Amino acid sequence: MRATRARGPAKIAQVDVDLGGLSEPLVVSKLSAVNGRNDRLRIAINGETIGDLTLDFVADEGVREGNALSRASAEGVVAAVRRTIVLDKALDLLAVRARSSRDLRLRLRRADAADHDISWTVERLVSQGFVDDAAYARQVARSKALSGGISKRKVISALRQRGVSAEVAAEAISVTLAEVELDEYGAALAAAQRRVRALASLDPAKRRQRLYAFLARRGYENDLVRRVLAEVLP
Repeated sequence: MRATRARGPAKIAQVDVDLGGLSEPLVVSKLSAVNGRNDRLRIAINGETIGDLTLDFVADEGVREGNALSRASAEGVVAAVRRTIVLDKALDLLAVRARSSRDLRLRLRRADAADHDISWTVERLVSQGFVDDAAYARQVARSKALSGGISKRKVISALRQRGVSAEVAAEAISVTLAEVELDEYGAALAAAQRRVRALASLDPAKRRQRLYAFLARRGYENDLVRRVLAEVLP
């Protein structure tokens, strides 16, 4: 095996195996443990290390040391090694923080993973519960809601920017905001009261204009903003 890594720390390792250069018969010459991983096995064919495989692939395909492989089976092993590399990259990304399925797809694509390997990886992680868009959306929505001074519309916008679909985002905000009992008016009023103190030196018209823009940027609806301004400004 010759593994090359594209330039840039975000790129995944690319496996370049020339099975055509291996003489017949093709035999699994070694199947060994991987240091620090109890869920991977490293395979070698005719003495050449190919890479790491998931345990389920090894079990499902009946891979054993000494097994003779057809060319097609050997190509299947190489493809599985490539998928495992993409899977491990995805797990590394998820170890940093939770991500939506769309965000994970985009990041794997930026890391030069092939589309079919990305689809296999994301589908596997979704089925295993490592990627859950609805749970992720609720987590982000709750964090944003509890941070204070933010509107429902702003929370939905934050979720959409993280790759959550509009439908999932709407459901998450509905459930989460009911749980935390978000009072948009109260949150906007508190934010405006804090902000207006910093605008005290401005003339009344400019103060109103700045405060209106401040609340609008946080996604509050026009009617709510006007109610808050009537309360905060003389």
